[in-house]
Formats: sequence, C-alpha cells, structure tokens
Amino acid sequence: MAQLLGILAAGTIGVPALANSPGEAVLLQPHRIAYEVSLGPKSGNSSFSAASGLIALEFTGNACKGYETNFRQATLLADTDGGNRQLDFRVKLWEDGGGKSFRFNIFNQVNGQTTRNAEGEAKRVADGSISVALKRPRGSRGDFDGSISFPSAMMIDLVEAARSGRKRFDAKVFDGSEGGEKVYQTIGTIGEKLEGDRNKRLEPVMRGADLDSVPRWVTSIAYFENTPGDKLPVYTLRSVTFANGVLSDLVFEFPDFSLVAKAVRYEPLKVEACAK
Repeated sequence: MAQLLGILAAGTIGVPALANSPGEAVLLQPHRIAYEVSLGPKSGNSSFSAASGLIALEFTGNACKGYETNFRQATLLADTDGGNRQLDFRVKLWEDGGGKSFRFNIFNQVNGQTTRNAEGEAKRVADGSISVALKRPRGSRGDFDGSISFPSAMMIDLVEAARSGRKRFDAKVFDGSEGGEKVYQTIGTIGEKLEGDRNKRLEPVMRGADLDSVPRWVTSIAYFENTPGDKLPVYTLRSVTFANGVLSDLVFEFPDFSLVAKAVRYEPLKVEACAK
C-alpha cells in the first residue's frame, strides 16, 4: 500500500485555470487539500471490514524555485477478525522545476512500529535515466535506465495529453516510493471531459469559483512493477483529474480491496511569479 503515497503526494498538484488554454504551458499553483478516507466497493474478498482516516497535502513553489510537497496520511483499517491496523505515513518531496533532480523523505509507521524511514536524492543524467543515492539507509545507491519522469513532470504530461484529446497515457515514474528503490511503469486512460450533470460526482468543496472554470476528465492510471512479462497492477488510481492537476473523487484499487478518498477541503495558495 505504501507505494501509492509518493505519486499521490506529488501528483495532486494544481495549475491556474487561466493558464490552461490549449497550447499554453502548465503552471503549477500552490494549494492545500484534504481527503477523508473510507473503505471502497472492491472489498468482497478482503480481510478488511472498514477504513477511516484523513489525507492532508500541501504543495508550494514554482518552476524557478522547484516544487515542494508535504503529505500526511493517518488511516485506521479494521480487520474482519476484529483487529485494527493504524497507518501513519508521512512524505516530503522536492522536485526541480526542470526535472533534473528530485529529493524525497519518507516515514511510515504501522501500529506505531516504523516500517520505512528513507531519505535520498535522484539526479537525471544525459540519456534521461536517473541515478539515486540514499542518505537513509546510508550508502545505498540505484540506477534506473530509460525515459523516466518525476511526479510533477508526469502530471504535467498527463494534463497536456488530456487537453490534446489523447485517450491513452503511458509513462515510467520515479516518485521515491518503496524508499527510492523502484521505478513504476504506468498505463493510463483518459475519459471524455466531465461536463454538465456529470459534475455532480464532485465533492461539494470541489465546486466553486476556484475550480468551476477548470476543465476536468475521469482518469485511470495503473501502476506496474517495472519488470518484463505480463503482470497485474500493484494498484490502480481512478480519479477526476482537473486541468489544473488537482485530483478529486479518488479510488485506490488494490488486488483485494479498495480505498475511497473524498476531498473535504481545498484551499488554493498564493501563486508566486516565476521569472523563467
């Protein structure tokens, strides 16, 4: 489950509505957003009987300074046998606006026991691949070949694909999940633009002056291990993706269960001008 956190943390980023005309660059806007978590519909064969909790995210910065994301998820999963699992996941990310480097700090606990405590930096080399050095655990390194995106760049590419009318979006992404030890292959589908009565699916906090004029699409992105051969997705993220990058009406589908995350707060922050 922990591997989804990095992409959610860096993926739910925003761009101003007025900067989203076709052909214009996607500009990221700082914002805060919170989601309420519950057990999803895909749970018939699951060992979980209920879920509750919150996800909180703050995104700041611009293309000149780089983008910083602070993410926290606190979730209680109730087992069908009467036990509980208390999850506390914290993620802090920084991504260079030019996609040259990416820093991550990940701290996960389950029932008060630390399951992951990792800090590191990924740097892009000339052929587009990345080299990763971990500060914690100390001394670990990794190199990943091929064309790989960091999360903010991946979201920008997804928005641009949706604006251009594409229905398929594939990418390799390094997001710091699994302690910076893996790259994930993604396969995405982009639905028709959400218009008219179809917008009723949106949470109340996602309807208002800040977002009403922003186009949005129903998207589904499956995350796979970056290994050869046929395989099932590690998880699939279904959501409403706004043209400003904000995600709404989230469903995380795992092999045996799913989680729903509904936005309960959205606050755009001040946009800092960038000289680039």
